[in-house]
Amino acid sequence: MHDSPDLLRISAPDAASRVAALLARAFQYDPLMCYVIPNAEQRQRLLPYLISLNVRYAMLYGEVYATQGFEGVAVWLPPGRTAMTPWRMAHAGMFAAPLKMPWPALRRLARVGAHTASLHERCAPGPHWYLSQIGVEPSRQRQGIGSRLLAPMSARIDAAGLPCYLETENPANVPFYQRHGFRVVAESAARGGGPRVYSMLRTG
Repeated sequence: MHDSPDLLRISAPDAASRVAALLARAFQYDPLMCYVIPNAEQRQRLLPYLISLNVRYAMLYGEVYATQGFEGVAVWLPPGRTAMTPWRMAHAGMFAAPLKMPWPALRRLARVGAHTASLHERCAPGPHWYLSQIGVEPSRQRQGIGSRLLAPMSARIDAAGLPCYLETENPANVPFYQRHGFRVVAESAARGGGPRVYSMLRTG
């Protein structure tokens, strides 16, 4: 992965905001984000901060890759670090979210987050890589950039003989992941509301 000429590993803290801004644009109309923050203007304003927490976490405990021109980003967590722990969340600054995020949004996010964590634990109990987030600049989507982000890491994971797990709340994304060897292993919505979650696993 590290010798891929097409991707940059993002590790500098000051790059987190640029990565988060790109992902925020990519996820502006994602079903989960629309559920968590229903108001479009508020969502546009808050998503860069919310997503930056996930990016910073992965920069500390995983790997973040962008295409050379920053058209797309993939956020990965490695075996042994695929479940967020309170200590790691605190270290990544996640517990500051209530200072900037509305409580109703955080409650909705926590509800779906608990559901996805349960699915994750059930569907991928052994060592695996977790594709935490992947996004492409809206104006550059459907141009093969997502595939360029996935291919080097998929080859690396296959060489290690490990599975890879992800979830998506956007059914339109399912065929894309299926073309890259993932299969749906569970699908359900959280009790109390939220979009349907598609758990997907790739076993090489």
